[in-house]
Amino acid sequence: MPPFYELAVARFVRTSLPPSSTPQDSSHWAIAVTFSSASGSLLYQIIGTHADYSLAAPASVTLSPPPHQTSHDSEGILPGYRYAAKAPIGYVDADILPTLHATLTTIPVVRGDPTWGSRDWVLDGVNELKKVEGFFVEKHVCEQWIDDKLGGK
Repeated sequence: MPPFYELAVARFVRTSLPPSSTPQDSSHWAIAVTFSSASGSLLYQIIGTHADYSLAAPASVTLSPPPHQTSHDSEGILPGYRYAAKAPIGYVDADILPTLHATLTTIPVVRGDPTWGSRDWVLDGVNELKKVEGFFVEKHVCEQWIDDKLGGK
């Protein structure tokens, strides 16, 4: 039987907010696969602005909460953001890990809508992963549950 890895939603917060920022800009969400606390996580996220969002290449990161973060921990995390929290949502079978990337590339990325962002993309991704065999997303996982676990938007 193959190993299973934790599937989670990770939340990042801005290290400083520009004066023109909106509440949507203050937080960044991503989907994380955690291999172990020692080897880190694989992060799937969208990058860019409302005008040019795109799916980033998966990034290998260490999700360390402050004050334990180091400059090495921030590699792969969007500049200007720091890790804040994660909400474990289920597990993924190691044998079908490549399917995760293929599934997430099918999630539409909306451009030109200032009310849409990483949070929306992650929620769409979580809903899609619930439908794919080999991804075990807990039945109780929903937008409100994730918001509660992450402690804010």
